Amino acid sequence: MTAPELVIFDLDGVLVDTQAAETGALNDLAGLMGVRLSADEAAELFAGKRMADCIDAISDRAAAEPPPGAVELVRARCEELIGDRLEPIDGVRHVVDAVDRLMCVASNSPRELIRKRVEAAGIASAFGERLFSAYDIGSWKPAPDLFLWAARECGVPPASCVVIEDSPVGVAAAIAAGMPVLRYGPDGTPADHAAISPHLPPGTAVTGLSSFAKMADLPALISHFSGPRA
Repeated sequence: MTAPELVIFDLDGVLVDTQAAETGALNDLAGLMGVRLSADEAAELFAGKRMADCIDAISDRAAAEPPPGAVELVRARCEELIGDRLEPIDGVRHVVDAVDRLMCVASNSPRELIRKRVEAAGIASAFGERLFSAYDIGSWKPAPDLFLWAARECGVPPASCVVIEDSPVGVAAAIAAGMPVLRYGPDGTPADHAAISPHLPPGTAVTGLSSFAKMADLPALISHFSGPRA
């Protein structure tokens, strides 16, 4: 690949420690609708996906309509689970200080929520106004449109981007966009190609994917991707 000019970060589970709260809030809704999911089942069903699609999946399993205002209920419960403080993922502050490339955030979350979370985590200055929400274009991961839009708005071709993701849905979106991916897996488990492939267009190979377990390693990984720095 060419030297990456733009580093595109997912939000939840990559920059801020909110993925477990979002999954937990959705699992609480599932329980209210009579659907019992283990923590692993909930993570597989919900991680990285559009909120409305997650609620539709619960509704399908329950064979019932969700309660009125289900999205708002889940978001409110998520905020309760997050609590008064929002910490960035361990090592993220070092990453945003150390990486000397243009950086942006591209998330399935609404823009106002992206802004709120990067501000609460104390990392907003690294991204400025480069906050890209799937809601703004009406296309959510695993479609590649969000990443392609972020790259276009930043004036960088897809081949000159690298995406930092954690969920199979997000990884698939980056691969479909023709962008290399560094998949963050704090448990140290390599990316599961079998979990990614179902989210890709038929016949698309899982390529350009590497995994890492510690955020502290990310600046060096990006440097390795880009070759020697000037």
